[in-house]
Amino acid sequence: MKSPKALPVFNIANFKDYCDCMDFDSNFYIRKFSDHVKENLFIEKPHAHDFYLMLLVTKGEGKHYIDFKEYEVHPGAMFILAPGLVHRWNMSKDIDGYILFFTKKYFMLDFKHDNLSRFPFFKKHSSVPYIGLSKKSAKEVYTFYELMNKEYHERDLDYHEMIRMYLNTILINLSRKLLGKKTLAYAYNYEIVQLNTFEELIETYFIEHKPIGFYSEAMNLSTKQLSYICKKLVAKVPSELLMDRIILEAKRLIIYTDLSINQISNKLNYSDSSYFVRLFKKMCNQTPEQFRSFKSKTQTKNLIRTL
Repeated sequence: MKSPKALPVFNIANFKDYCDCMDFDSNFYIRKFSDHVKENLFIEKPHAHDFYLMLLVTKGEGKHYIDFKEYEVHPGAMFILAPGLVHRWNMSKDIDGYILFFTKKYFMLDFKHDNLSRFPFFKKHSSVPYIGLSKKSAKEVYTFYELMNKEYHERDLDYHEMIRMYLNTILINLSRKLLGKKTLAYAYNYEIVQLNTFEELIETYFIEHKPIGFYSEAMNLSTKQLSYICKKLVAKVPSELLMDRIILEAKRLIIYTDLSINQISNKLNYSDSSYFVRLFKKMCNQTPEQFRSFKSKTQTKNLIRTL
């Protein structure tokens, strides 16, 4: 009997050219995108990472599929992905730009624990993985990539700190471009920190623990307090955020694995598969089998268009 395939989750060491990182080894990586694509053909298939990814496209076109959403690849496209997002690429042969990876551990050597979560592209409830940059803005970002690449290869005094400084500068500048005149100061208030904590707990325990009381108790909050914070910041109650994560995982398992619906139900800790099917249909207006069939046909059409 064929064992079910699993969706690959890569770390930096899985990339063939990561050895050039030397003592960074599995914590940081930067390279021209054209070279990266040639060395790592597997990125065209669905996969996830355990690190952060930032790509600036300077040439070429195509499609980038991120957790069931389709984005255009074009010069000036900036993609910023947090760990865990499932994606795949479909790009023209002349594609180019700059790509970098970094781990939370590497970034946090110089910055606060919750610094990354304040950036709009890394918020679990409303992440923004794509920004379309003007030629001027793309040139500014490209300059910082060049500076990081120079530090990366020359390895002069305190080059680690210089790279993290440039990286943080890019993230701040991109946040400003995305949010316009809005201030980022609010992102450090108590309620945002609590929401981030709740979402981290969901990420860890969404399969094992379904009752919201488990999460509020872990945070030393009442369920009423937790509900107030969620409704105020994201206009959803806690159970909706939890269900969003469960359904996202269900969709990933339905599309990217060979597991049966019964196996997926069990994997998500639903002992009654018929209840899981009803729940999925209520949330998605399709049964799991209908969703799998529809997405399979869509992916086949996308593949045919590129041949």
